[in-house]
Amino acid sequence: MHVTEGRVMDPDLQDLVAAWLRNADLTEARRNELFARLRSDETFRREFVEEIQMHGYVRAAQSAEPRWPLLEEALGDRRDAPGLEDSIMARLAQMPTPQRQRTWSIWWAIAGVAALVGLIAVLLPQSGKDTGTAKSAAITSTPPPSRAIAMLSHVVEAAWADGEPERQEGAELPAGWLRLALGTVQIDLFSGARLFVEGPAQIELRSSGEAFLLVGKVACELGQSTRGFRLLTPGLTVMNQSNSFGVKVTETGEQEVHALEGKVTIGRTGESGTSQIFAKQARRLDEAGFAETPFRPEEFPAFERVREREQAEAARLLAAWRAAADDLDRDPATRVHFNFEEQSPLDATVRNRVRGEGAGSDGQIIGARWSQGRWPGKGALEFRGRGQRVLLRLPGAHASITLLAWVRVDAVPQPVSALLGTEELERAEADKEGKTMPSESPSVAVRPLRWELRANGQLGFNVARATKISGPLEWETRLAPPLLTPERHGQWLCLAVVQDAQRGELTQFINGVPVARHALAAGPPLGLAQLSLGNLSATDAEVQQGTSYGFFGAVDELLVAVRAFSPAELRRYYEVGRP
Repeated sequence: MHVTEGRVMDPDLQDLVAAWLRNADLTEARRNELFARLRSDETFRREFVEEIQMHGYVRAAQSAEPRWPLLEEALGDRRDAPGLEDSIMARLAQMPTPQRQRTWSIWWAIAGVAALVGLIAVLLPQSGKDTGTAKSAAITSTPPPSRAIAMLSHVVEAAWADGEPERQEGAELPAGWLRLALGTVQIDLFSGARLFVEGPAQIELRSSGEAFLLVGKVACELGQSTRGFRLLTPGLTVMNQSNSFGVKVTETGEQEVHALEGKVTIGRTGESGTSQIFAKQARRLDEAGFAETPFRPEEFPAFERVREREQAEAARLLAAWRAAADDLDRDPATRVHFNFEEQSPLDATVRNRVRGEGAGSDGQIIGARWSQGRWPGKGALEFRGRGQRVLLRLPGAHASITLLAWVRVDAVPQPVSALLGTEELERAEADKEGKTMPSESPSVAVRPLRWELRANGQLGFNVARATKISGPLEWETRLAPPLLTPERHGQWLCLAVVQDAQRGELTQFINGVPVARHALAAGPPLGLAQLSLGNLSATDAEVQQGTSYGFFGAVDELLVAVRAFSPAELRRYYEVGRP
């Protein structure tokens, strides 16, 4: 059972939180039972809101299918309603509650959720030239980087405990605590030790050769190249060089060690004496010392079982994403959708999944190479600078747009790396020859755009100040907070930008969360006739200055739509596509 703030969580509450935070299967009978209690039990309702509050507003609001529809059904809301998460939380608060004399009410829980938003919302000071005002920026504070001692190699159906940062597969881990509420993770320490941790668990990584398990289950695999490893608990010390063992610490204080392979040295924490157990033996710790206990290897997360679960989870997520991607293709506002699926590594073009009037072109691959995307079996394109890019065309002028890309940033070796932009090579050539550049739509004044990543981790969205037939352009630059720092390199991220002309607002998103909002002044629409993904051509003057825009990383999805997607839409699409 899950422990929160020193108390044992109600099994009903644990099941409901699990269904909220991840795709936990519930039978119809169990679901109806939980919803009935949610409607009728004031204490249960308050505890549920407290749990969601503690997990953080952003985490809760990003809940994936099928969790939102279930709660919406129970609470009588519509899936496409604006302010969905606010509506859900408000409905929880509005359920009938007996009047009592107290100073605390469920509204304080809702206010606490809002307070979390306030704590992470700051007014972003914009650097560079920016005529738009940053209205708000939801950012999480980034602590100073610490030396990594391990890597989070695999994450399977995991939900992190209260107050824990959201860690993604592939993240480097410094020394410190990891608190896992649900699921299984694989931690590879730089000493060579491999830990499989099953939640609920609390484990402290102390160094590359030592960890402390407060509660939970851990299976440890040590190869021949491992430099030695020690796992401590409140009462146990387990030392090993090259074998495998499992350790369990229950919430009631029971402690066991199981020798999964070979010989394992064990002792009591704080005492000098040690003993050894051999393969298929187990010991439990009691007041008198170590006592024999049945050997139960099935209780511990094993490499093979973790891989099987991971593969099954990846297949399920890929299928769910494909269904959602097909829905996007049918959206009449979608003009370009590269999903990099069902293509050969020898293909020189990326197929646009959108067909019909107004659709953009296929993409012409220049130098970029086919690679694996977010899941096994999912395609992607890998960029390594040096002129690599994908060229595409999108006719027309557009006042409102949504750009979305799933990207893996590997490095940002220059000040600016291009994600997507209007290719200005023709303008540069025209300037050199003293000519005017032919316009695709001479009767319509349009402005070029550039969507970029800066070396300090800022996302930037630039729009030309005014239409110019020739000469250098002047850009209105709108920057998000520096969130894409090196700690996020190597992780798959969902980046999006929405220009909403009707509301006069431009919003930038990372992983379904708005991170910057800017006011928009009225101006000509955007022109996307000539687009370049992953690079932009530098002018002669820029080349002389050593300027390069090449992107270093991978892209496994690109969406261009000519309407403003709502935050709820982007959040849902991120959730269904998160690896």
